[in-house]
Amino acid sequence: MYNNYSKDPWLAVNLSMFFPGLGQFYAGNYLQGFLFFNGQILWIVLTVWHIFGAKGNTVMGFICLGITIIFYFISLIEVHFSVYKKRNDPKLEKIPRKHKNLWFAIFITRILPGLGHLYLQKPILGLLLLTSGLIIIGVDDFYSNLLLVSPLITALSIYHIYLIFPHKPRGGRWLLIFIMTGVIFTLGVTVNYYPQWLEKRFDKFLIPSKSMQPTLQINDIVFVQKFPDYVPTIGDIIVFTPSENIKQADPDVSDYYIKRIIATPGKKVKIKQGQVYLNDTPIQEPYIRESPQYQLKSMIIPADHYLVLGDNRNDSFDSHIWGLLPRDVIVGQAYKIGWPPKRIQSLDSHY
Repeated sequence: MYNNYSKDPWLAVNLSMFFPGLGQFYAGNYLQGFLFFNGQILWIVLTVWHIFGAKGNTVMGFICLGITIIFYFISLIEVHFSVYKKRNDPKLEKIPRKHKNLWFAIFITRILPGLGHLYLQKPILGLLLLTSGLIIIGVDDFYSNLLLVSPLITALSIYHIYLIFPHKPRGGRWLLIFIMTGVIFTLGVTVNYYPQWLEKRFDKFLIPSKSMQPTLQINDIVFVQKFPDYVPTIGDIIVFTPSENIKQADPDVSDYYIKRIIATPGKKVKIKQGQVYLNDTPIQEPYIRESPQYQLKSMIIPADHYLVLGDNRNDSFDSHIWGLLPRDVIVGQAYKIGWPPKRIQSLDSHY
């Protein structure tokens, strides 16, 4: 028998699309809402920590990412069927066909602009939006300014769906639609620009040579932090682009190099009889393959320069060949071997 429970299952789905648990709270299912909301936060945190954290396991991070995605879709399915069951309305369709539903139209428009207009039997506008949306998705990787366009089309399409819908919901639903379009636009822009933001702060590099053995092996993939205020410290493994002295020393210059910081500005350094001395004190280097079979005259490292050496001391194209490294070519700190699975480990000397 029909009851007085009036929550809409597709509005609940739309709310949980923003974040799992929100639809459950709207539906009055507070325990489920609490579990989905906090569960999603937990899986996101575990994903980020395992993938990007120095001590995280990259494989476990991708497993957590998969669980995060599955958890998200489970929350949508659960809230839809939960509200549908509580409504117990024989006129209510799980997928509304005979009786058009505004929130279902908004739901499919969020998936792909144009679908909601086709659902409301506006074929010309629907096909136009669908085609333009697909074109923009295909080319926005090449034209970054278009990253704003696809969220804008989605938001405007949703608001237009509300304007043309024949039976608008009563009460303050127009305000909810207005807020929803704004949030969808903001989230869309954030998602579209997030890869660019991430690329400015993190990167990954494939190890092409044996110059950093035994610490790094050929075909290891290392994760690199790229922060503008990064100040290298002794022991850090860094990635850098070729400086002018490297270009002069190597006609087949590589795009990137990876070495270990041995001496920082102001330090006195020398290499004698297979031992590195900093400020006339021998340093312990358990990470090297073998002691260096070359000498390096005593010098004071000038400001904004570094002495960098490969861990495979006698088979490394580094500072003992081409000189000191200027700070302005440093890309960032290699802090983790992220792949292959059996090689995953932290490279951060501070851990």
